[in-house]
Amino acid sequence: MFIIGLTGGIGSGKSAATKILKEIGLKNIDLDQITHDLMKPGKIGYIEIKKEFGEKYIDINNAIDRKLLRDEIFSSLELKKRIESILHPIIFKECNKKLNKLKHEKYLVLVIPLLFETKTYTNLIDESLLIDCSFRTQIERVINRDDVSEALANKIIKNQMSRDRKLLLADKVILNDGNIHNLKVQLESYYKNLLKDKR
Repeated sequence: MFIIGLTGGIGSGKSAATKILKEIGLKNIDLDQITHDLMKPGKIGYIEIKKEFGEKYIDINNAIDRKLLRDEIFSSLELKKRIESILHPIIFKECNKKLNKLKHEKYLVLVIPLLFETKTYTNLIDESLLIDCSFRTQIERVINRDDVSEALANKIIKNQMSRDRKLLLADKVILNDGNIHNLKVQLESYYKNLLKDKR
């Protein structure tokens, strides 16, 4: 199995890229989706967050208040580390379970937002693929998608590893400053080259 580690900063277009690669025929495991599922009421991530913080991040529907949690994480490095120490081992375990189920696949996309930051998944992948875009494009996409202020969008992006550092670490890079068609063309080309190289 050849595993592609797909990554990129917030607003870079990871989700759009994942969807396109799925349409091309590549199965994927998305760590954001795993996290989302683990945080549902009754799931292990939810239970552990509640155990650690009590009702602080539980909303009136008895679900995790994701917006409150996100806002506070980006205001406190200590909280970010606490949450990560709770969730990251659980996410890694779930990811390995899913990998085991898909081990017969020839190619697989592992969507890892913090691939270069955590280093936890480096040994699992064969090649990293960075979806990249300009800082301005990131800001605009985060504001439009998450309905946040420019100041918060700025803070979220600045909290992540710098674009320059990611560009240095990535095996392959796709620039996603254009539209969805442009991204699709580049990903189709990437996949064709991958098949050629692996013959």
